[in-house]
Amino acid sequence: MEGVAILAPAGRDARVIAGILASAAVACAEHRGVASVVAGLGAGEVGALVVTEESLPESELAVLEAWLERQPPWSDLPIMLLARRQGLSPSHARLMTRLGNVTVLERPIHPSTLVSSVRAALRARARQHLAELHVEELARERGALRDSEARYRTLFSSMDEGFCVIEFLDGPHGPLSDYVHVEANEAYARHAGIENVVGRKVRDMVPDEADGWIELYGEVLRTGKPIRFERELVATSRHLELAAFRIEPPSRRQVAVLFQDVTPRKRAEASLRELNETLERRVAETMAERKILADIVDGTDALVQVLDRSYRWLAVNKASRDEFERIFGVRPRPGASMLDMLDGLPAQREALRAVWARALAGEEFTHVAELGDPARDRRHYEMKFNVLRDAEGRPVAAYQFVHDVTERLRDQQRLAEATARMHEMAKMETLGQLTGGVAHDFNNLLTPIVGALDLLRRNHSADPRSERLISGALQGAERAALLVQRLLTFARRQHLEPHAIDVGALVAGMRDMVQRSIGPHIPVDLRIQPGLPAARVDPNQLELAVLNLAVNARDAMSGGGRLVVDVNEATLERRAGGLEPGRYVRLAVRDTGAGMDEATLKRAVEPFFTTKGLGKGTGLGLSMVHGLVAQLGGELRLRSTPGQGTTAELWLPATEAAAIRLSHAAGEAPAQPRQATILLVDDEELVRSAAAAMLQDMGHRVIEAGSAAAALAVLRSEARVDALVTDYLMPQMRGSALIAEARGIVPDLPALLVTGYAELGEGEATGVPRLAKPFREADFAREMARLLAREETVVRLADVRASRADS
Repeated sequence: MEGVAILAPAGRDARVIAGILASAAVACAEHRGVASVVAGLGAGEVGALVVTEESLPESELAVLEAWLERQPPWSDLPIMLLARRQGLSPSHARLMTRLGNVTVLERPIHPSTLVSSVRAALRARARQHLAELHVEELARERGALRDSEARYRTLFSSMDEGFCVIEFLDGPHGPLSDYVHVEANEAYARHAGIENVVGRKVRDMVPDEADGWIELYGEVLRTGKPIRFERELVATSRHLELAAFRIEPPSRRQVAVLFQDVTPRKRAEASLRELNETLERRVAETMAERKILADIVDGTDALVQVLDRSYRWLAVNKASRDEFERIFGVRPRPGASMLDMLDGLPAQREALRAVWARALAGEEFTHVAELGDPARDRRHYEMKFNVLRDAEGRPVAAYQFVHDVTERLRDQQRLAEATARMHEMAKMETLGQLTGGVAHDFNNLLTPIVGALDLLRRNHSADPRSERLISGALQGAERAALLVQRLLTFARRQHLEPHAIDVGALVAGMRDMVQRSIGPHIPVDLRIQPGLPAARVDPNQLELAVLNLAVNARDAMSGGGRLVVDVNEATLERRAGGLEPGRYVRLAVRDTGAGMDEATLKRAVEPFFTTKGLGKGTGLGLSMVHGLVAQLGGELRLRSTPGQGTTAELWLPATEAAAIRLSHAAGEAPAQPRQATILLVDDEELVRSAAAAMLQDMGHRVIEAGSAAAALAVLRSEARVDALVTDYLMPQMRGSALIAEARGIVPDLPALLVTGYAELGEGEATGVPRLAKPFREADFAREMARLLAREETVVRLADVRASRADS
């Protein structure tokens, strides 16, 4: 703390003055000469000087005067001169001129006057020091500002990339419809090919292109989102690579643009399409150095990091800092060690260290990996690494460009799964078309065989040997018919009679049948959820499907096991596989058998594919189930693990309709009516002959027709016709169309549609009874009895014409 220096070497003056000041709590010190005072001033101990007139001879005065002249401009030491005489003498004036801030006090002086003067001097000196601090601080700030501006101007003027600041204006085309260049560096003209742009509006510079540039940069101004893009400046035929970001606050209406001329690169890319891969690598290496500055601009939306060989950040842009902090919980900064920051996540630390090590060793590559703290978030990133080298070509650092490709990879996976499903559907559709056609031909071949054997069996029942041979042939034909039926089921071309069915009740009623089918060594566990909704299914075909699955499970559990049949309700909130959102009844059959590997599981529903030994299976069981469920609008799902068993799930669409009551008792065939005249139509002579023989054996009179045209001619004649039996698939006109035409001639004519497979068009032959090929005579007789049992009048064509004439 500065005090008062007292210079009064003669007499008792110094002691008296010190006593007065001490009693007023003013710090003071006595000095014997000017040299001692100057030493105190240099040490910062003296804030004011009290000196007697006689203590300043010329030699002492010169020393004090020299010290005062060396002080900075702000310093003005207060000096109180104790004079002997009254008034301002020439000597006093001389001292005031040479010493500056001098106050003359006449002796004798009153103590209060002395104290007041000293305190005023000390306060004045304190204010000088405060002013000194302010001046020094201001000088430092101005110096720092000058240094900052110098660095900015050096960077702004020397950087290779073109840089400018544009400010949007309101113009004749509307608000923010033009902009003016308020600042641009020297590289602007070199890259854009346009000089002296400061102060010029874009509509004046490039009027034909202005709208496009205004739209791009206007979006940056409005949204605040930085952009990076390439665009041709048509006016100068330059291809530019640009990055733009808004200068805050938005009220400034300013956007900063950083760009470089990539015309050589664009031309090189055009040439690269005509060159081989070695040239591509060479061009990429040539262009790498020119892209460094532009690619690490902080405004880019890519994640950019630069690391030295010690894994310390040399640079990291804002997007990368934010994302790194989001997924790892730590925020990177230049100079910090990436490895140290990830000490708490050793697995992630090692993964990043390994991939960066390749780049820091000099390798340039692209790598895709999943990164992030599992407790926060994990995403997939595509990381492109490049190398920074010194003048001798040695790698000294590496940098990366990173993009989040999580959604792209998910889209690719979904596309691959959808493509696989499409290929599988196409394969199944092709197999279905093939098997459907084969089944139709087989049914046409089997129909005359079954019919002939049935007639022979009746005519030779008295001969045991003939009876045995014919029965064996019939069993073989029926097995062939069953095989064809399974093919049709797979191909989704069998005739279904769906009803609203309580699937749980249907399965519960099958318990004994399933147990007998698989044997007593495999217990059956039924798990049926109460209150299930009904499903619209064909109960007979569904029973057959469940039995097929049970038999397959039995064969997979040759050493014993357990069969679980689980029926419950499932709801899908969104589309899954081939199933639409909605309510479903899920029927699952699970076994504890050998299971299937992945390759076998993929082929499980293919027709004729089986893992059973020769002669132990047709390979059509699962194919039939797959086709049935698909035809019902559902889906078959298989899960299997080798050694752990297989689960087959039938997803059946639920319905709001009430379930009908199931009955497993076969209905009695209607009684055989009187003999009738039947018009039989089939383009296959063998099938037609066999069916005619069966009808004749029933006692009916038969009129045969080989085509729909021939049948219509019969109906238009005078012939009596009681019923029409027609094949479905015939040249020129199908059986369903024939029935419609026939009823236009003979209203309400009873008709039976015979088909090799049930692929009828929508709305065809609605309500017409159908008989599937091949058929036994008993089946044919039962359908004919039902057809003719209805109470309807036998109509002759002549009677119809007569009634029309009367009307």
